[in-house]
Amino acid sequence: MRFRRNPALSRVVRGLLPAAVGFLLAGCSSVINSHAQKEEMMSDYLNGDNEGALDEIDYKLREPAWYNSSVVDTGDELVWRLEAGSMNFHLGNFREAIDQLKIAEDLIELYDERADVSARDVGAEVGAALTNLNALPYRGYCRDRIALAVYKALAYLGTGNEEAFHAQIRRLRNEQKKVQDDYSKFFEQEKARLEEEMAQNPEAAKKTEETGTISGISGSPDNIAFKNGMTQVREIANKGYGNFLNPAAIFLSGLGSVRDGNYDNARVDFQRLSEAMPNNPLFRKYYVTVMKKAGRELPDYLADVEPFDFPLDEDCVFVVFANGHTAALQEISIYFPIMTAWPMCEFYDAPFRDLVAEAGGKKYSSMILADMDGILAQEFDERLPGMITRIVLNTLIKEAAYYAGIAVIAAQKDMDPTVQAVALASVAIGGAAYRYAMNTADTRSWEILPKEFQLTQFPMPKDKQVKLNLNLAGGMTVSQALKLPDDCRSAIIFVDAPSVQNVAFHVLPIKSK
Repeated sequence: MRFRRNPALSRVVRGLLPAAVGFLLAGCSSVINSHAQKEEMMSDYLNGDNEGALDEIDYKLREPAWYNSSVVDTGDELVWRLEAGSMNFHLGNFREAIDQLKIAEDLIELYDERADVSARDVGAEVGAALTNLNALPYRGYCRDRIALAVYKALAYLGTGNEEAFHAQIRRLRNEQKKVQDDYSKFFEQEKARLEEEMAQNPEAAKKTEETGTISGISGSPDNIAFKNGMTQVREIANKGYGNFLNPAAIFLSGLGSVRDGNYDNARVDFQRLSEAMPNNPLFRKYYVTVMKKAGRELPDYLADVEPFDFPLDEDCVFVVFANGHTAALQEISIYFPIMTAWPMCEFYDAPFRDLVAEAGGKKYSSMILADMDGILAQEFDERLPGMITRIVLNTLIKEAAYYAGIAVIAAQKDMDPTVQAVALASVAIGGAAYRYAMNTADTRSWEILPKEFQLTQFPMPKDKQVKLNLNLAGGMTVSQALKLPDDCRSAIIFVDAPSVQNVAFHVLPIKSK
């Protein structure tokens, strides 16, 4: 039996092909959002099952094949490489941490320097329009890019490679500037792509301008979760430092200059930290110390600040306390009036209040070095207008394609009524199922990071004995006694405490001075 070709149905099939292609080219988070995929990993991590968490990461990064769900060579690979880097650092696998972070760096460079639009880029843009933003490669938040450089520097020290450690921290100031420049470039690229997409879809663009506004979405009683989430985001964003500054990176840069004896460079870094956190007495103390070493006159407002009474460039211990685990992006729903999945910051309480180190018969309390939640919240808030426009526009494009397909079939006068009914039902059911499956928020972010960094420092004790006390808010304490290597002159002690159940202590010795 021979069937006659139906032109109308052919047009519908051709219309669905881009969606199918977009689905195939989309990242692995297109159906199940990234945060949900990481629930088991994060549960293992926070409960102290580090090997279980690493197994989850390695499973995602296994050799790709057509029949498995490996993220290698997909738009999700970068975010899992970052998780692999920080997880291996937590375990003290410093060489593996460096290798994973180098792959992450290469992926970031690949995405940033892809100057010409390739077939894969076109496919990703089509996928984003007809699926969701997970079809676009994850390029990393600015917070990610600086944290990558910080962890890589410390991992070099963990391998005993002081030369590579110093080379890396000397680059941190330029890395901070590069991130700011890259973000400006990224913002302009995103704006241009969005304008082009709106020009190609004028009807959807018009509706987007009418419904896709922050005030419009926040004002709807159906969007309480969005409104409350943004209230919290903006409150925490006030703890950020502007221009995506990460004080942990600037501190390490300044420390490198101090150890090199370049106090003028150190002065620049610690001035930035003092200005970013003017009420932080720790950075005022650092600033005054390097100003005096550089032979500079102190401004009046620092006249009463005493410098450190021990050298910072030799025979010194620095304790970096990574407290808690960073904010993640969860999926919520917004209505405009179409229900759409949306990413929103989710914040977690810090497990500890502070750290007190005991050494040489004295006690030294930690103070805030960098609020990682504030850095992420500030960037999320700055990207919000563009995110809203893109998500609303893509949702409306999918809706238009769905109803256009139904309209084409319904308009066929010469189609057999039974065939037409079956076709309508198939498009309606299939389209609804597709829209439901693709209604997935882009919640990709680097989750194995601390909520905050704290810092304290003290002269190297003669007996090389240090006791660290991690104080909980309720008054209890988790303590650890450490014996520093006999051949180290200075050291960085990195305390990684995502939860009370999972605390790692890493002594990173410095043997040179």
